[in-house]
This record gives sequence, C-alpha cells and structure tokens, in this order.
Amino acid sequence: MQGRLLNGRYELLAPIGAGGMGQVWRARDRSLDREVAVKLLVPSASADESEQEQLLARFRQEARAAASLDSPYIVAVHDHGEDDGTPYLVMALVQGRSLDLILRESVRVPVADALRWAADVCRALDVAHTAGIVHRDIKPGNVMVARDGTAKVVDFGIATFVERAAGDSRLTRTGQLPFGSVPYLAPERFRQEAGDGRTDLYALGCVLYELLVGRPPFTGTAVGVMYNHVNDAPLRPGAARREVTRPVERLVLDLLAKAPEDRPADAATALDRILVVARSLPTGEGAVSEADAPAGREPAPSDEVPSGPPQSGPVPFDEVPFEEAPSDEVPSTTAHAHAVPEPQDPAHTRPAPPRANQPTPRLGKTTAPITPGPGPRSRKRRLLLPAALLLAVGIPAGFGVQALTAPDAGSTSGTPSGDGGKETVLEIGVAHSYRHVGNSHGTDARPDEYEKTELTAFKTQQLRTVKSALTETLGAGKAARFRIVPVTADPDTTSRELLAGHPNMLAVIGDTTDFSWVHDTDEAFLPEISTCAEYAHTDGAFAIPADEARQGEAMARYLRTETTSRRVLVAEDKLWAGREDGIGTALRKGGIAVRALDVEPGKVTASRIPSVVAAAGADAVVVPTGTRAGVWAKALRTDGFKGPVLTQAGPEGICADSEDRSKARARDKNVPAGVLRTRNYSGEPGDNLPARGNQELYDGALALATALKKLPSTDTSATSLRHTLDREIQHVSVNGVLDDISFEKRRSARGRPVWFDRREGNSWTEIGKVDTEFEPTRR
Repeated sequence: MQGRLLNGRYELLAPIGAGGMGQVWRARDRSLDREVAVKLLVPSASADESEQEQLLARFRQEARAAASLDSPYIVAVHDHGEDDGTPYLVMALVQGRSLDLILRESVRVPVADALRWAADVCRALDVAHTAGIVHRDIKPGNVMVARDGTAKVVDFGIATFVERAAGDSRLTRTGQLPFGSVPYLAPERFRQEAGDGRTDLYALGCVLYELLVGRPPFTGTAVGVMYNHVNDAPLRPGAARREVTRPVERLVLDLLAKAPEDRPADAATALDRILVVARSLPTGEGAVSEADAPAGREPAPSDEVPSGPPQSGPVPFDEVPFEEAPSDEVPSTTAHAHAVPEPQDPAHTRPAPPRANQPTPRLGKTTAPITPGPGPRSRKRRLLLPAALLLAVGIPAGFGVQALTAPDAGSTSGTPSGDGGKETVLEIGVAHSYRHVGNSHGTDARPDEYEKTELTAFKTQQLRTVKSALTETLGAGKAARFRIVPVTADPDTTSRELLAGHPNMLAVIGDTTDFSWVHDTDEAFLPEISTCAEYAHTDGAFAIPADEARQGEAMARYLRTETTSRRVLVAEDKLWAGREDGIGTALRKGGIAVRALDVEPGKVTASRIPSVVAAAGADAVVVPTGTRAGVWAKALRTDGFKGPVLTQAGPEGICADSEDRSKARARDKNVPAGVLRTRNYSGEPGDNLPARGNQELYDGALALATALKKLPSTDTSATSLRHTLDREIQHVSVNGVLDDISFEKRRSARGRPVWFDRREGNSWTEIGKVDTEFEPTRR
C-alpha cells in the first residue's frame, strides 16, 4: 500500500491511523506539492456490483457535502474520489493531537480547557447542522486540537455514508449495534431512530463528561453501555471531581438528557450555555472565547487562547496525522503507524507479596545488593518490615506552617536550597520495570520489539500522566517546582543507591514492584506509590490497586448476593490464607466459611483436587494468584463440581509487556468456561498500551500531589521532606478518576473497585464490579 498513487496524484507515504472507517495515511499531493491526510474507506466485500455503484454514489454525495462546510473548527476536505473501487477523502493535515490522545496522556483536563474545546465543537456543529449535515460519530478521536489550541472536528458526513453502506436497519437485520462509538451514542440511536442535531449534542455531552471526569459516562461491555445510555443516569460529574462546579455539571447533564427535547435545542443554544458557564468559573479559570456569535461570525482560530498539554506523543487510531513539539522532560517521539491492537488477556502472574513470617533485617545495617544469577534475574520478594520501623526512624517535627508550594512560581524564598541559595529542584521518580529495559528480560539477548517501541511509549506516557495530575492539583506554576524523572525498578538497586544519584528525590510512583528496598536508615527512606500492583506495606509503600483483602471482600459480596455458596476452600496454605490481609480472612469477615490447605498448593496433584475439595465440604473454590487456576478448575469441572470457581487476574497485568501478556494468554487456554476472576485494575491489557494503567497512575499521582501541597516551605533537607511526605500521604483524601482515594493502615487504597470477569470461550468478559456492592454489567 505504501507508495500507492491514487489517481496519479496522491502518493501514500505512511499509515498513521486505522479504525472502523478504514485507514488514514500521510500522503503527498503531487499536483500542489504539499502533504495531506488521505482517508481510505473500504465498502463491504459482500456488496454486488450494483450495490457498489450505489455506495460510491452515496460517498460522492456525502463527500461533496462535507467539502462544502467552511469553518475554522472543521478539518477541511480538499478532494474526494475513488481509486480501483476504493473511495478516499483528501483532508488538511492538522498539526496537533486528537482529544483521544490528550485523554490518554492527561486522563482528564482543566475545566476551562474542556469548556473551550466543547465550545469549538459546538461552533463546528452549528455550521454543519445549518447545512443539514449531522455528524453521528462525535467522539474524542474525531476532535483534533491544533497547536494554537483550537478544536477541529473531522469526518463530517462520513459516518452517514458508512452507516448507509452497512444497511439502515442493521440492528434489526443482524442483531448488531448501530454504527458509531458506543460510549458516545445517544439513546435514540439504540432505538433505531435517525435523530437530528441533538444526537450530536448528546455525544458532545459524553465527550465533555470524559474530559472533566477522566472516563465516559458509562463503561463496560457494549451491550451493557447501550442499556446504560437508554435507562441510567451517570454519576454526577461534580461527585467524581470537586473542581466541576454546579453550572458546569448542569450543562453536562442537560446535554446527556435521555430525550432529545430535553437537551439544548441546537448547537447555537449549547454554545451560548457554554459561554455563560465559562464566565461562572472561578477567577482565572475561564478561558473560553466569547468574541463570536453561534453562527456566521466566527473568529480566526488565532484569536483563541492556546491551551492544553504539551504537543507530543504517539498517534492514536482513527485520527488525522499531526506533528509533535519537543518537551524538556519527556523524550520526543515521532509519529508512526499503529495497527489495530489485538485483544489481549492479562499478563503473567508476578510473585506474591512477602509472607508475614519472612525474616526481618536488622536496622542500622546496609543490606547488600541482590546478585543476579547466570541466567535471567529472578523476581525477589519484598521484605516486610514491622510497623514499628517508622516509629524507630522517627518523623521530623517542628516544620513551618506554610506549604512548600505556597510561594509564587519563580520565587526562591523559603524553599529548600543548595549552595549559594539556589533553589533546589525536587524530583518525583516515575518507575518502570527493569525487565522492560535494555536487553531482553535480563538476558544477553538483543532487545525485543517491546523494548524498542512499547517501552518508549509507555515510559513517555507515565511521565505525562504524572505531570498532568500534579498540574491539576498544584497549578502549572507550582507543579513546575517538581521535576518528573524516569527511574528503573530493579531488585539490584537499593534505595540508598537510587538516592545517591537523585539526592532530592521525594518519592517514586508507578510500576515499583521490582524494588526490593530495605529502608535501613533515615537517609535511605523513600516513599513509593505502586499503581500496578497491590504490594503495600509499612516500610514506605502505598498501593492504589485493590489488595488481596479487598478482593476477598469483593468475592464474599459476590458469593452472598449472586450465589448460594457459603463454604469456600481457598487453594492456599493456612498460614498465607489466614494472614490479616489475606483472601481467606476477608472471606471469613464477609460471612463465608473458609477452609485452606494443610500443604503448599503445588503439592496437591490434579487427581487429588476433587477429593481435597470434597473433604473440606466446600461449595465454592478460590484459587489465588500464583496457584494453577487452570489445573484446579479443569480437575473440578471434570469431576462434576458445579460450584463457583474464582481466581485472580495477574496483579500487575495492567503493566505487563507484550511477551508477558502472550504467556498469560497461553496459560488461560487451560481455564475452562465459567470460571470467574477478580481484577484489581480497570480495563484489559489489550487496550492501546499508552492508555493501560493510566487511570490508576493518575489517581496515585493525585494522592501524591495532594500530599506535596502539605510539605513545609522552610529550609528543610530532602531526607526530612521524604518522611513528612510519607506521613501526609497516609492522610490524603481526594477524588480520583476511578474512586475516592485514601489509605488504610496497611497503606492500601481504601475501597478501590474490584472487577469480575467470566471465562467465555477463549477470552474473559466483564460481568460486573464491586464498589460498595456487586453491580452486574447488564448484558
């Protein structure tokens, strides 16, 4: 396909996006010697010659209509045609990013930016609706933000063409969903009603909701989300994020009204509402231009105030190409082609957290680095220090009342300083696993594809996400006081060694599981927030994902509300299952009778499994992480066991790489249908890699940023600041993207959601989640 010349004029240079509508290519217009974006659309292969002609005629009609739209808020269509039966559109090459990419990088955006971009979309919709064109597929991937901050809508008219090509009565004829992106479809679309411009306004409400909250109004399976759109009210945006004021919330909910007549009458009316709401924002936050009326009097994009995160990052699917701007802290990446990702299952199981009976190292001695063996380095379990350690090292006292972030940006007064009074740059480390760095998984093999491409995208994404959360909480000026730096979580690197290279680092966040730190002195103490795994302990580690106790609590709720099972065998030895924060203890507290094994689970052969379960009198079985779930489930089903079999997703599947996920899929082939699993992270690892784990990372960074606000502004050593930060993190309470964030005494996030999946065929399907109660995903 590369190098193909369309009608002797448009040379395809490189693919830059793909999706349900076809492919987007960067191309060169040889006639005008300029680069353009070319979108190729592929009609159904099942259509006969007559139907193909009708489809092409419709395409020409829709393309001409889209080309007639003249607005700085609509990506211009330069030309259209067909080459060898393939319809194509030629569009302007936009220098910018889609809202989809901005959300992947920033998770959610400042309220003023969300309103600014929503206003620009309304301006585009007003022009299109006046011309009789309804977009029908407004979504983040179809809204570009140019470098001057202007939002521009793409693909006008194309949604109508593709939907007609698929058949107007698709839902009744084939049982499939109507064309469009399900998280943004209006209720009338699911009732097979054509809809009008207010259908686009509902989709805009969904996009605005996601920009403000960090997720669409409804999430889950396609059919479940369809039911939600038609029947359910979303969580109030103000309840999910305190910065969303009542007027902003009212605007969003009015756009999301179930009945079209209850929404704003048209895009012009919606724009007026947005401008009024923007004026109601706290001083300094309103940034939506009011220089133009809804229609016919649009200012040039340069009149708008530029905004938004740094202009860099990989190109997502279904978007017009863009170029990138360099960033001082984040490595710049070049736009490259993406293939549509294959759905993936969770990554391999990482080692269990440390057992309570592991020896505790003595204080006052430096623990020797772990020496790798001749082959790939094995994963080392963390050492769990007693809670008294923090009391032993002490908490610095006598700090000033003023917060570290209180002075204005650029001020050096009252901040920690180095030689000569120069302001010290305080650092926040963003961790990624050593297994994804350098050579392939710790061996001398050449770097694999993950290390060449996915690592760069993932590490870059992590840095941007943390920076975005700090900016939201502290403000841009105050957040700039903290440098975000990548660090490698390696069991061979002690906290003392890391701090030797980064003496002013205050904390690390991200995939921290591989650190095997022993904080033996005050100087070696470094708080960490794990956003990939639930490994929290009193030695400075906090964890965002739901830990085993929380998952056990969720299992108990599921069994009590959805089944008649009340007696569970936990396929783990008694010591491990019965620890204070173990699954067995949580199940018991949830009203479930629990038995555990007298031996290590690995010593129970497959042939003995049914008799072991029968001897325990169990009517349900829980197979924790690290035990062979497929072996247990197969043996029980073969023997005729009818009760629920529950297991856990790999605790760090959200941060696993391609190789790990491939291994997990291979293991899951042995898991029979009907087995349930709990998942402590949102979304499957098959999601586009830069987005995986973003919500958990963002929530952890919000907690960290909230604690950073409490640090003293007096001239204090970084060592003292680290201890104070650790104490402040224990007391944070903030609105996260997924849920509220606070920490229990064992430093696990309190009340985090737990998702339930069921094995169906060769994949896992979400069936619900536990927040306070089990909430089934409607199917």
